[in-house]
Amino acid sequence: MKAFRVLAVCLSLLLVCAWAAAAERGMPEDIGGIPEQKEFKEDALTLPSYPGDAGLIEFRLRGATKHLYFIDRDSLSLGEDRVVRYTIVIKTAGGSTNVSYEGMRCKTSEYKVYAFGTRDGKWVQARDPEWKAVGATAGNFHFGLWVDYLCNSESVNGNNVDDLVIALKGNAPYRSNTTKN
Repeated sequence: MKAFRVLAVCLSLLLVCAWAAAAERGMPEDIGGIPEQKEFKEDALTLPSYPGDAGLIEFRLRGATKHLYFIDRDSLSLGEDRVVRYTIVIKTAGGSTNVSYEGMRCKTSEYKVYAFGTRDGKWVQARDPEWKAVGATAGNFHFGLWVDYLCNSESVNGNNVDDLVIALKGNAPYRSNTTKN
């Protein structure tokens, strides 16, 4: 019995020492997904050209919707900051078209709207854009992009823009049972 207590104490001390050594080396507590800098530094914003119909890639959502959703292939990018940036075009059942330029952080399941499109094909920058949580509902296009196309849990769904285009063109909702926690 005494040998068991000594073994338990030694193992506990070993774990404490390992944790202290990891902290001393500056290792993050959460090392899942693609490693990021401790402090997130966002790339400088450059608005893309306004989208034309030729570069639009349609994608589907998990829930029933009457709207059509597209990502502009020419605006799709993966920054050094690991943010996926894209222009979303939504054609509503009523005939309206909504256009915005956005970014998605897979690691934190957040999105940001940088700019809105106008009827005359120009961008208007959003006032005080902020990162917002992706909501976990089937009809939410941000959730659809996060869970089915652009992200794979906490990492980007691929290594480059070509991988993201393949995922979008696959029109693959329901590719997994993944749901946002």
